[in-house]
Amino acid sequence: MTFESILNILKENIYIVAGVAIVLIVLIFLYIRSAQKRRLRNQFDALEVKYNELVSIPILFKINKATSLAKINPDEETEVMECKALFDEINKNQETITQVMADLEDAIAYNKVKDSRGYLVELDELVNKSLSNTHTLNKRLEVLLEQETNQRLEITELKETFRELKQETNSKASLLRDAYDALDEQIHSVEHLFSVFEEWMYASDFMKAREVTEEVKGELSLLKLRLDEIPKLYEIAKGHIPSLLDEVSRLYQGVIQDGVYVEHLEVPKNIGVLSDVLRDDLIVLAQGDVEKAKSSLLEIHKRLETIATQIQKENASHREVTSLSETVFASISELKEACVKVVEQAPRVERRYGFEGFVDQAQSFETSIADFDEVAQKISRMIHEEKIPASTVILSLQELGQDVQILKQEFTEFVEKMDQANADEIRANNQLMKLYLIINDVQVRIHRRFLPIISEKYHDDVLTAVEYTHRIATMLEDDAVDVAILNATVDEAIDFTYKLHNNVNNLVGAVDMCENAIVYANKFRAFVPDIDTELTRAELAFQSGEYTQALATVINAVDRYRPDSSYEEMIRNNAKSAR
Repeated sequence: MTFESILNILKENIYIVAGVAIVLIVLIFLYIRSAQKRRLRNQFDALEVKYNELVSIPILFKINKATSLAKINPDEETEVMECKALFDEINKNQETITQVMADLEDAIAYNKVKDSRGYLVELDELVNKSLSNTHTLNKRLEVLLEQETNQRLEITELKETFRELKQETNSKASLLRDAYDALDEQIHSVEHLFSVFEEWMYASDFMKAREVTEEVKGELSLLKLRLDEIPKLYEIAKGHIPSLLDEVSRLYQGVIQDGVYVEHLEVPKNIGVLSDVLRDDLIVLAQGDVEKAKSSLLEIHKRLETIATQIQKENASHREVTSLSETVFASISELKEACVKVVEQAPRVERRYGFEGFVDQAQSFETSIADFDEVAQKISRMIHEEKIPASTVILSLQELGQDVQILKQEFTEFVEKMDQANADEIRANNQLMKLYLIINDVQVRIHRRFLPIISEKYHDDVLTAVEYTHRIATMLEDDAVDVAILNATVDEAIDFTYKLHNNVNNLVGAVDMCENAIVYANKFRAFVPDIDTELTRAELAFQSGEYTQALATVINAVDRYRPDSSYEEMIRNNAKSAR
């Protein structure tokens, strides 16, 4: 089909074509208007959502709170007035928004597109401005009401703490004993304070609410303290202190039976007073007064421990006094007896041994011992008659004991000096007797052997030894004795005399051996010419006092004849022949 054919057809049906075109134009126009209306409706709905968001912010409630706050807090009045002015502006905007929204909705409903667009622009500006102002106002109000928020948070935490403490109170009912009612009353008081707090918060009187909060804190702290301390205090009041009372009573009865003086401690009186105080403390504790009860109970406990310690101290002091007094008094008695003997001997000792001032020293010791004996008698009266506490007596007794010990040591050294001098004299006498015996033994040995010749030195040594004994005897017979010279002389005499005794013993032994050897060798003299000759020489040497040479000559002669024989055998055989 050509273009011309189409034109011909249209010309023939021009009216139909025109009608169709008009219908199409109308449909397109309606579609465009409908699309514009939907677009306007969507924009309206979006603005309506923003408006609802605006309306949902609780500005009015907060403004009322802020207004109440300004009444009790003048410092915030200016800020509140500014917020109220902004709130009034927001309210006016909201009224305008409400009117514009109504007009816009009508314009959309009646398809007034141009008017609707104008209303939308105006509504968008109003909503955005009002929403911005509302958020700004909300933030300023939140700052103003921040104190309320914080107090709400704080009171919530306190309520949680209170709930836990209340549960703990119920769980510890048996441990709290009589104090449970006081704590239960306190719990009801705290619950009432929570109600008072809400009333002040509702009235926006945050200062009063803060005071209530602080009061709640104090009550909860006190409740916590009571829950922690009351069971412990009951343990002290019902357990420890009664045990201590029994222990103190037992200790008191025990020491009384042992005769220990403890009347000055007034134990029965103190037990009675402390028992009364304990009963009062239990009443105070049942009322929940922890600090007062604790202070008093600890003081009772401390006093009972102190009394028990004092009783034990007096008991220990009594035992120590009993033991120490026996020792000290016995030492003084021993010193008195010893001093009497020393004083009696002092003049003789001073005169005989030349101890200058010995008598004065002895008398000084006698005076000191008498003084200590007087103190001892006084202490004895303190113990048995004056009823003075042993803890006091022990101090005086210990001091006396130390003084007596020092004096005893000094006196012992003093007596040892005298005893040493006496001992030296006794030793000298004993040694003198021994020297007499030894010298006599030496003389007897020399004379008994009928020695043909003996050195003059032995006679001189014997005379010297005798001279030593004469000197020692003379010194001992004198009224005054120089102990140092006496000891030196005795030591010299002992050394000299014992050496002489040893020399004589050796000489006598050599003579005996020589005689025994000659007797033994005589057995061979008759038939051994050499032995006869040697024995003759040995006999001449023996007669000349050359005993060692004579012995050697005999032994050599026998050894040549009997080389295998020993001198011991020779002596043994000779001894047999002698028997």
